[in-house]
Amino acid sequence: MYAIARIGPSTCEGVAVDLRLILLIVLGVVSVIYLVSIGFKETLFQYILRGCLMPLVVGIYCASTATILVLVICALVFAWIGDILLIDLEPMLRFQLGIASFLICHVCYIIAMWEFAVPMSLLGLAVSLVVGTTYSLIVYRAIRPTGDMKLPIAIYEAILILMAVFACQVLLAQRSFGGIAIFAGAILFIVSDTLLSLRTFRGTRVYFLVMLTYIVAQVLIIWGFSIV
Repeated sequence: MYAIARIGPSTCEGVAVDLRLILLIVLGVVSVIYLVSIGFKETLFQYILRGCLMPLVVGIYCASTATILVLVICALVFAWIGDILLIDLEPMLRFQLGIASFLICHVCYIIAMWEFAVPMSLLGLAVSLVVGTTYSLIVYRAIRPTGDMKLPIAIYEAILILMAVFACQVLLAQRSFGGIAIFAGAILFIVSDTLLSLRTFRGTRVYFLVMLTYIVAQVLIIWGFSIV
């Protein structure tokens, strides 16, 4: 149905655990420094810190799981591309390309979640679709995208909500800490993107919260995939 390349279990579990701990500490330090720097004038150092976030998350994921899903890696790579593109929201083309990169990120996550989302709960599917669609419409009306951004934002929100719906199905199907982490990460991703949209179209000064929820969301999602 879809291709997921798998890599066999590591024979050096002790080394993997040590590497994961080191990478987690490094990510924590880099994240704190970056989040603090948001309150100051933008510099090249801040851009470098932002560019280091997703590579560190990739490393943590690879060190945390015996089975590496290529689609999860692809999602993080496109998230990293989106991070770089969204460093500067001008011109609008950069913002559009950044949105496209994150859209592909979400599609990769959706496909990766598929095998963990069965058997599907029809009740859970119906409820999550209604709640997600309602929330999406409220956010769309709140941010009021203009001109050429109306359709791209609508499509992006639909894919983002679909990713959260699949995460809900993983939670209901797996009933494990992995499912909880993936679902929590998806919800935080929605929060992060909502805040980013408010910042972009309404000028709300919430960038610290945008990045905080985004970083935590990605870590929760890859942790969930590593133990689901």
